[in-house]
Amino acid sequence: MAGLQEIVHILPLGHEYDRAVAPFKKHSVDRVYILSVTKNTGNYADVMLERQIYFTGKVRTFFEKRKIETVQVEVELFDILEVMRHISAIIKEEHGNGNSVHLNVSACGRKTAIGAALAGMANGATVYYVSAETYALDYHSFEEHGLSICESGNTFAFENFEFDLPNSVCQKILIKLYQEDRGLRTTSIREFLHTEGVEGFEIHVDAIPSASKEVFKKDSSDKSVSKREESIAQAIKLEKKYLGPLERSGYIRRERSGRNNIIYITESGKYVACINGMI
Repeated sequence: MAGLQEIVHILPLGHEYDRAVAPFKKHSVDRVYILSVTKNTGNYADVMLERQIYFTGKVRTFFEKRKIETVQVEVELFDILEVMRHISAIIKEEHGNGNSVHLNVSACGRKTAIGAALAGMANGATVYYVSAETYALDYHSFEEHGLSICESGNTFAFENFEFDLPNSVCQKILIKLYQEDRGLRTTSIREFLHTEGVEGFEIHVDAIPSASKEVFKKDSSDKSVSKREESIAQAIKLEKKYLGPLERSGYIRRERSGRNNIIYITESGKYVACINGMI
């Protein structure tokens, strides 16, 4: 018997308290992910890090006192790709477990909020914002409420829209390029697609020159497809179905190196790779 659906909230957290906890004075939650910077995620001014540690602890205490499962995730929140990568992975995992995922984009900085919102909408989470009633004007108020004062917990949810993302194989290629962090030859990409079991790449590139005719598919005339034809077929499929569309969308670029095409991921391609939820 499947378990009951859990309500999960993801909370990228800056120097805020009210905006992080106010909604839960009215609404229930089973699990909260708190994403915050720590000394392990980058180099920050001492005062900035001290304040972040303070607010992370304050928010955690709020949930833990209410016996709500709290998971702290160390994330470099000033790196939009890292924000998207971590949030997308959490959403994908929780959705895979049949849970309802909500994402608060109001308790962090603007840059972080943009990356979080993109990741949330692309992966089908409910993205919401907690409205501020006023702002802390002195240090005492800042320590009590964070930068924003919003005790009522008024929130509104954004309308999600569908992202026109590349097909699953194209996304795998982008993830591979992102993880390698370098350009790849087209033969290397064909090897990768073979490893991934993609249709049309059943035969490894290195096996094509020496493979016997029996390992190749037969055409309608029951004639064995030649080794050269197999290599050409793979190259054409790679170009027409995957690399061509990725290049036209601006997700990859090519550089010529001798007789080889070297494929690089672009900045926009990195966004797609990180929003996928698989890395």
